[in-house]
Amino acid sequence: MKYFANAAYSLLKSSLFSCGIAVCAIAEGTAFTSCSSKSENADARGLLTKATEAIEANDAETALALLDSLQKTYPSEIAIQREAIVLRPKAIEIQATAKLVMLDSLKQADLNTHNSAKATLKWIKTPGMIEGFWTPAATYNASFFNSTGIQPRVDEIGQFYIVSSANPALKHTSVALVTPKGEAATQAVAYDGESNYRIDGGEVITFSPAQSDTIGHMASLIRQSGDYGNVKIQFRGGRLKNLALSRQQIDGLANAWEYSHAIIRARDNEVERERLTRTIEIARRQAAAEAAREN
Repeated sequence: MKYFANAAYSLLKSSLFSCGIAVCAIAEGTAFTSCSSKSENADARGLLTKATEAIEANDAETALALLDSLQKTYPSEIAIQREAIVLRPKAIEIQATAKLVMLDSLKQADLNTHNSAKATLKWIKTPGMIEGFWTPAATYNASFFNSTGIQPRVDEIGQFYIVSSANPALKHTSVALVTPKGEAATQAVAYDGESNYRIDGGEVITFSPAQSDTIGHMASLIRQSGDYGNVKIQFRGGRLKNLALSRQQIDGLANAWEYSHAIIRARDNEVERERLTRTIEIARRQAAAEAAREN
C-alpha cells in the first residue's frame, strides 16, 4: 500500500505544475485532492482566438505578437498557454516561408543586376599585380596614374572601392561626388606611403570599400533619377580641384557599385536562406513533438 501512496503523491505533485491541481492531503495508503474550479480568463482566450485567426490568414507577424502578449500578460492561464505553445511553431514556419519567397524574388533581381552590370566591366590584372579588379570598360584608362581622376573598382571577392589619382599632385586626402542636390564624400586618408602614396610626380589614394560606398551608391541614385546635370568629382584636403563627370563616367560608377552590391547581397541572402531553412525544420519538429504530446 505504501508503494501506491507514493505513486499517488508523485502523480499529484506532477499535476500541481502541469494542471494546477492542488494536493490537499496525503495519508498512507490514501490520497485526497481538492481542486478548486477556476474559469479561464476571457481576455486570454480572446488573444489566443485572434492569434489562431491570424495564422489561418497567414499573418505570422500578428500571430506571434499576440502569442507574445498572451505569454507575458497571462502566464497563469496554463491550459491556454499550452494551446499557444502548439500554435507558435506554425506561426514561425509561416513567417520563415514568407521570407524565403521574398529571398527568391531578390535572388532573381540580384542575378539580373549582376549580369547586366558585369557586361559593362573589364577585368584588369597585369603582370606584377597581386590582385586583379573589375572596372568600367568604357572609361578605362591604362595611363590612369598619369592623370587626374577617379577609377571605380570591384575586387576579386566583390567589394567596391575607389582609387583616386592626382597628377600633378594636389596633396588631396579625400574625394567627393558633388551634385546640385547634395554630395557623398570619402573619409580623409592622410599620406602614409601605403593607402595614400606618391608616384611619378603625382599622388594616388586607394579608398577602402567602407570609405567608397556612399559615392557608388549616390552614382546609382543619380542614374535612377536621370538627373546627370552638373555632377562633379571634387578633390579635397589640399588644393581644391573640381572635375566634371560625364554621363558615361557616372554610369560606370553606378555599374561597378551595383555589380558589387548584387554579389554581396546575394551572398548575405544565401546565409539568411540557410538560417530560415533551419528555422522551418526546427518549427516542424516542435509542432510534431507537441502533436505527439497531445496524443
